[in-house]
Amino acid sequence: MIKFLKYFYVVFVAVISIAVIFLLLNKKVQVPVEENNIVVIKNKTNISEENIVPEESTNNIAVDKNIPNKILIEVPFTTQAPFANWDIFHEEACEEAALLMMKYYLDGKKLTPEIAEREIQAILAYEIKEYGKYEDSSAEELVQLAADFYNIQNLKVVYDFSPSDLQTQLSLGKPVIVPAAGRLLGNPNFKVPGPLYHALVLVGYDGDNIITNDAGTKRGKGYQYKITTLYNAIHDFSGDLAQIEKGRKAMIVLE
Repeated sequence: MIKFLKYFYVVFVAVISIAVIFLLLNKKVQVPVEENNIVVIKNKTNISEENIVPEESTNNIAVDKNIPNKILIEVPFTTQAPFANWDIFHEEACEEAALLMMKYYLDGKKLTPEIAEREIQAILAYEIKEYGKYEDSSAEELVQLAADFYNIQNLKVVYDFSPSDLQTQLSLGKPVIVPAAGRLLGNPNFKVPGPLYHALVLVGYDGDNIITNDAGTKRGKGYQYKITTLYNAIHDFSGDLAQIEKGRKAMIVLE
């Protein structure tokens, strides 16, 4: 009888042990994973996606909540009038100067006043010959000019974005061109009252300030605008200068 009870006890303990091991092996394993600064609990059968920030916004601009507080992209600078000759052609050459800075950034080349003047003159002559005009190019027209004149094929226009999208795009290390209602910028270096329509290159940010290469002034290299001021001034050219402050939010980005 005693041997039987010992045998029964051993079998009972073995069965209980096997049952416990079986339960532990089949229990769902939960692992905390940090995604975009949000801790998400993942397990074998379910992934909680609540509050996960999408990788791209509706404007196809990458979203990164871990962007640095400051970014500065080295982009060659020129004014739209390299030798301070503010004639009717250079008065209208802010788009051409912005495109020229982007081109030389992509090529990794330096800009001198002599090179800038020669390039701006060549772009203006091309526009007059091919398009019949050189004044006031919209964002889409500037992208087309980049493709036609410089064979830059990786520019695109993004519309209807938020102020933070400017910083997000710049955090990728790529400059941005924006069209603007120039007088809303309030740049004290502009000849009063300032241009109705303007274009400038964004080259970084420092906190709530956007750093620009603004071709509209010789003091435009690294000129900083408050992000709210710049954002409120961004308007695309729709064909009527009198309606410039009603133009869409637009920025030209590198794909």
